[in-house]
Amino acid sequence: MKLHKSAVLWLALGALVWADSSEAAVRKSGITGGAFLKIGVGARAVALGSAYTSVPGDATQMFWNPAGIALPRGRSQVTYSYNQWIADLGHHAVGVTRNFGDMGTFGIGVINLSLAGIDNGGGLDRDQVPAFLDATYTGFRDTGSGSYDYSDLALQVTWARNVTDRLALGATGKMVQQSIDGVGASATAVDFGAIYHVGFRNARLGARINNLGNDLTFYNIGAPLPLAFSVGAAIEVYEQADQVKVTLLSDATKPQDGEQLLYSAAEVEVMEYLSLRGGYKLNYSGVQDGKVDEVTGAGFDAPRTEEGASFGLGVHVPWSSYDVTVDYAYTQFGILDNVHRVSLLLGF
Repeated sequence: MKLHKSAVLWLALGALVWADSSEAAVRKSGITGGAFLKIGVGARAVALGSAYTSVPGDATQMFWNPAGIALPRGRSQVTYSYNQWIADLGHHAVGVTRNFGDMGTFGIGVINLSLAGIDNGGGLDRDQVPAFLDATYTGFRDTGSGSYDYSDLALQVTWARNVTDRLALGATGKMVQQSIDGVGASATAVDFGAIYHVGFRNARLGARINNLGNDLTFYNIGAPLPLAFSVGAAIEVYEQADQVKVTLLSDATKPQDGEQLLYSAAEVEVMEYLSLRGGYKLNYSGVQDGKVDEVTGAGFDAPRTEEGASFGLGVHVPWSSYDVTVDYAYTQFGILDNVHRVSLLLGF
């Protein structure tokens, strides 16, 4: 029996994640570096609870499922996203995509998370070490600057192509760099993805594997990038003659350093101009984990994350030969600052 190309891809991606999951099962959470790569990019994607693996035709997908950037012949998109992240961190992402006919769609993207002028306590030495290590410690010492900077950066190139009228494939190559107080580390990684159109109620299936690469190494200590595998699905459950359309989406995601997660979301589109969205991360938000106090040995419960539900809306405004979409997302973050995101997508 001959297997369809999409079936072969799903089997290959499944084998990759299965092989990695067997190793990840014995690891602890928090072992990965490049944590900024876990932060969702794009207000629409975040408002949908990160259930974004099966969404096609969006330049923002270069930061999720690379197959999703595939565009019709000759079309282009530009996207920009600003995220008012916790602890006053500014999270920015920009991407440009263009279809080059039979060559497919190519995109270039940048993510930056940074904070400048972090107070150094008036220039006091911040690398305090026990007295018995003081003579041999060779870490960085600073007794005069008064402040320092922190920056995360990812530069990437993405390709996608509609190999049939139903199947799109994509890949991303990226360079990841982190620096703090003049000390830096870098790594390279790749993403792979696919989106398959079922042909019923605009139903779609998607799969992606992200951040497959080498370690980020500071002071000869390496930390792997946050490898993750996701499969997702979307289907339009209701449509009324260009008036109202309701789409349900879901992703099953396995991060290398965490439990199996299930993202779920709904999007309501009104007259093709206004979209209302909501999403929630099952087995993540609202979950209590057992912890152990390393000093006293006492057990206690603590939330797996402070992140709660996400909500948002989008406004689509055709302007001359351009398609302009502005999206907003709000995410609950418990005792931390609630997070606001704004994105702009321009198609032409």
